[in-house]
Amino acid sequence: MLILFLSACTGQITIEPSITISPTTAETSTPLPTTTLTSTATVLPTATIKPTATTISLPGTLVYSSCKGSNCAIYSINNDGSGLKKLTSDMVDIVNPQWSPDGTKIIFEGYPNIYLMNADGSDLINLTRKAEGRHPDWSPDGKQIVFNSLRSGKNEIYTINADGTGIKRLTNNTREDINPQWSPNGSWIVYETTKNLSTGGWYSELCVMNSDGTEIKELIVGVSPHWSPDGKYIAFSGSVDSEDDIFLIKPDGTGLKNLSNNNADEFDFSWSPDSNLIAFVTNRDYNAEIYLLCVDCEDNQQINITNSDTNDQKPSWSPDGTQIAFLSDDILCVMNADGSQRKCFGIKGRGTIDWKP
Repeated sequence: MLILFLSACTGQITIEPSITISPTTAETSTPLPTTTLTSTATVLPTATIKPTATTISLPGTLVYSSCKGSNCAIYSINNDGSGLKKLTSDMVDIVNPQWSPDGTKIIFEGYPNIYLMNADGSDLINLTRKAEGRHPDWSPDGKQIVFNSLRSGKNEIYTINADGTGIKRLTNNTREDINPQWSPNGSWIVYETTKNLSTGGWYSELCVMNSDGTEIKELIVGVSPHWSPDGKYIAFSGSVDSEDDIFLIKPDGTGLKNLSNNNADEFDFSWSPDSNLIAFVTNRDYNAEIYLLCVDCEDNQQINITNSDTNDQKPSWSPDGTQIAFLSDDILCVMNADGSQRKCFGIKGRGTIDWKP
């Protein structure tokens, strides 16, 4: 849970001054950007939520993790439920597979390391080699992978070439830096960094840096950053009145908007390929449901596209934006982007689901 502070004078949420991070120099005290999280809805340009309703068509291939206890394996399956294939042997806690941009390789987390393999499961290699690694993400050109690792004794951000060579440390400070993600043009990396409070406890904030680790800029308190596919915004989770909402902010720290603005928690969000919609999970209906949020709609238009008695989570858009894969009570399912033609395959999944490019 994020920790924010209320001013006794204004009642507004404010952010405690923070520390500038540099991979090459000592930390110095600097103020954060003046943006604050508020529960006020932002009125956006007029538009309408128009998810595409279309018959589920092939080809479409998903990769996901399925577990029995702590023993997990990576599987691929077609989006009609056919062609199920086990790509790895059983390992401990392997989750969150991700296709390379050209669809020829897959990276995934396997405690405590990051692994790389061909799309058919062959040539499996351990990229981090006993130095704990987490949250890998492909560079847009498929040549590098960014991740966080404990190899220095605490979490820092690193990059490594896709062949396992050329590891480079990008951050070097007293904080825990995690969850890095490349910008769509490959020029920047956004990540989370934690700060200890003078009153005890800690909170996380978002930082952006050049892809070589230079020019680190603190943005705002938040977690789970996700670049929009067009690179214009970073969506993230922020806490207002003890509830998690979905916010947008530009990479330069301007343009803060509260998109979901609801007295419930919103999480597990995923951008549509055209950057117009965000699929997210909320507990506003007492169970977990998947909603669509229109980024450029007036009054933050939102619609429920699952409307079920099950807990629906982990939405993932198909590359053409017509379908969404998700987990329903941990069962792998696919539906059209408007929620129609829901098909579940009777296969348990865990963690994120990724579509082949």
